[in-house]
This record gives sequence, C-alpha cells and structure tokens, in this order.
Amino acid sequence: MTRHPNLVVVLVDQLRRHALGFAGDPNVRTPNIDRLAAEGAWFDAACSSYPACVPFRFSLMTGEYAHSRNVLGIGHRLSPAERTLGEAVREQGYATAYVGKWHLYSSYGLTGGLTLSQACRTPVPRSHRRGFDAWRGFELRNDFHDTWYFRDDEATPRRLEGYQTHGLFDLAETYIADERPRDRPFFLLLSVEAPHPPFTAPAERVEAIAQRGPLRTRPNVDVGAIRFAPPEWYGPGNPGGAADRSDIKTVHAAFEPNMRGYYAMIEEIDDRMGSLMRTLETQGLAENTVVLFLSDHGELGGSHGLLGKAEPWEESVAIPLIAWGAGIAKGARCATPLATEDLFATLVGLAGGSPEPGPGRRDFAPWLRGDAPPPDREAVLLEFVAEARPGRGYFDRTWRGVRTARHKYVTLGDRTGARPWLLFDLEADPYELRNLVDDAGSAELAARMHGLLVAVLDETEDDYALAPAFGHPARRAVAEAS
Repeated sequence: MTRHPNLVVVLVDQLRRHALGFAGDPNVRTPNIDRLAAEGAWFDAACSSYPACVPFRFSLMTGEYAHSRNVLGIGHRLSPAERTLGEAVREQGYATAYVGKWHLYSSYGLTGGLTLSQACRTPVPRSHRRGFDAWRGFELRNDFHDTWYFRDDEATPRRLEGYQTHGLFDLAETYIADERPRDRPFFLLLSVEAPHPPFTAPAERVEAIAQRGPLRTRPNVDVGAIRFAPPEWYGPGNPGGAADRSDIKTVHAAFEPNMRGYYAMIEEIDDRMGSLMRTLETQGLAENTVVLFLSDHGELGGSHGLLGKAEPWEESVAIPLIAWGAGIAKGARCATPLATEDLFATLVGLAGGSPEPGPGRRDFAPWLRGDAPPPDREAVLLEFVAEARPGRGYFDRTWRGVRTARHKYVTLGDRTGARPWLLFDLEADPYELRNLVDDAGSAELAARMHGLLVAVLDETEDDYALAPAFGHPARRAVAEAS
C-alpha cells in the first residue's frame, strides 16, 4: 500500500448496517456496495458511539467522545478551538475537500434556532469548518429537492440541481475529475443526507421497490406494536403522508410506504456509488485510492416498537463500515468492535500519520493494511449524553452501555445512578428479543459486563454515575437528583 493513498470517505445518514444486499436485507438491491464489501474489508461490529447525527459528526471530526464536551443530541456548534480531521489529514501532505451536510454549526432543533430552510442557506464560517481546502457544503436541509450549498467562502448559496443525492455525488466527482490538485494526494469527505427522513426518492425507484411485493420486516418488528415515531418520520414530506401524532394507527399505516422510500433512497446511493467508482477508474486513481463507505447511525424501522434512532438497540447503533482500495485486504472481516472515535485515528493512519493519542481511541489502519491484527479491545462505549428538547427521548434520563463482539449491556438513569436496563447475547439472540438483565442464570455475565462498563467509562474519562449493581459499588452517584 502506498504510504499516502488518496482517501475518499462517503458518509450517508441513517443507514443501519443490516439494510444492504450483502448484509442480507431481502428488500434492497445494492450491487455496487456489495462489490466494495466483497473486494475490501468489512467491519462486523462497527458502532455509532452516540447514535445521532450531530454527536457522530463531532466525534468523527475531532476523535473525541461526545461526553468530553457534553454534546447535545442536536444543536452543538463545533468550537473553532477543536483540531479537525481535515487538519490532521492535511498535516500529512493532503489536499482536503468537503462536500455535503456539515451539521456542526447551526442552532437548528433548539428553541429559537434556525429552520431547516434557513440552516441550508446560512454559511458555515471558515473558523468553524477548519481543515478543508475545498468546501462544497451546507449545514443541513432534509429536503431532497430543495438543497442549497456554499462554494468555498462565497456568501451567497448555490442551488443544488435535481435530487440531492445525485447533485452531491456530482460535486464530488467533479472535484475528483477536474478540481483536485495534481501535485499531492487528496482527502475527500462526501456527506449525503439520504436515507434520512423524509423518505423521498425518485418515483421510478420507489415503484421498483413496490413491484417486488410486500416488504419483509425483521423478526423484531411488529408494525401494530410501534409506539413511537419522531416528527421527521410522519411529516407531510414522507411517502406515507402526514400522520396524526395523537393517533398512532396513522403512523402504522404510513410504515410500509415510508420504508419503501427508505430502501429506494439506499438504492439511489448504491447507483451513485457505482458512478463514483467509475470516475476513480477513468481518472486512473483506483489503484492508489482508499474508499470508505459508512453511516452515522442506523434506523430502527419498527424494531422494538420504535422508529428513528438514538437508541441502544443494534438497528440504531450498528453501522456499515467498508474499506476498499489500495492495499486493503480483499474479503477481510473484523469482529473487533469499532467506535466512532476510532475513525479519526484510523483515517489519519491511512494517510500515513502516526497513531493519534486520545482516551479510548484505537487506530485500525495497520489491520486494514494487513500489517497487524486488529487493536486489542474487548468493548466499545455506547452513550446518549444530553437532550435539550423536552418531550424527546432521554430528556430526563440518559444511558450508557458497552458492546463486545458478542454481548451488549446498557444502563439507564440520572445523577442518582444509572441502573441495569438491557443485556443481550448477540450471538444467540441477534434481534435482541430476550433481555437477560434480570435472568438469574446470566448474573455472572451481567456482573462481568457491568465491570466492563465501569472500566470503559474510566478509560474514556466519562464521569457518568452508576448505581450499585451485580456486586459493584456505586460510581459517582448522588443520593437524589438535584
């Protein structure tokens, strides 16, 4: 592998690991992504540490855990003092470029914050997006037919022509073909909003999904038992139309049309991944470029009675992560859990940099190059740090957990100390249908997992409070919340 390969990162939004053809989803056709997985390296246990858009992007850009800055579920503004991934890779001699959704600047989602339309048309100043030489970005939009972006430091936004996924891939391919410097390697990060709701996709793609017949849901989905849907899931822009929040049956009725849109959006991404790969080939770059394909978090899609994200179940935290290209071992699979924070160190490592120090962070670049086994690690931290919006999940209580290659353990609580909530054997129970947390026969496992959570909290410098559990003493808990 060349020491300084070009790096292309394609980050999509709300794609769970399971919703791809090669991962076994019968509802979707993804031949181009399937090819990447077959010809590259695939992570079986890649996790979104904090499964929401803003916290994931914070940790990707800084390599830091969200709890280290008390990052909210939405509305965090990246400090100009943070050293970014763009800067760290640029220090290795790279030209850097960013295309698409940023979501680390505006106050959208908070009281008095910008609307989606305003956020898309408000520039992100250079001080808050440091490290990227070429900028073709916007804060966020969530409207796939009305997206505006800013080119470099222009004060006036440009309208993105056509369907957003197509337009953003076009910008990325134009950079690769016409705009990248020829005297040094480049790092391009393309961030598209699909398949985030509203689940709108080109009509012919949705029709193709519908022609295949009724969707086949996961074993942990009972549409009639869905009890929660975030507002973006039942808004009027979705294929299922506007649902009545006070009547959950209207959400149930919208489920299949919306999920067809979800899968259609994924197939559009796959189609454009094929185009991107052809651009690399026609430009003579395929032999010295590494492509990473990943998502910021998953989509519950009705599993466990829930829609959306921000939950500790696999459909929310499990993300696809594929590495393909120069020096990447063909068909390699990694069972070692990988966290969001590892991506910073791994990308810098792929760029030829030295391991980046940081609590809890691991560099998987040597494994991807075939130079070393995966880093020594038993578990990664899963977390929900803070929610500023009353009425949303985890406003009053938050959660922390750990995931190993086989097991998951999660606690839920407040400053009086989070208490055991979930325990799953993912090998025996991949759909998380049997919670073992109160199972007498699993007490030894629960005690070991609780101790592992304490160790990971200590390693990542998280002051989260835990109540006594399974023979372990309380950790930083107070007698009562105050």
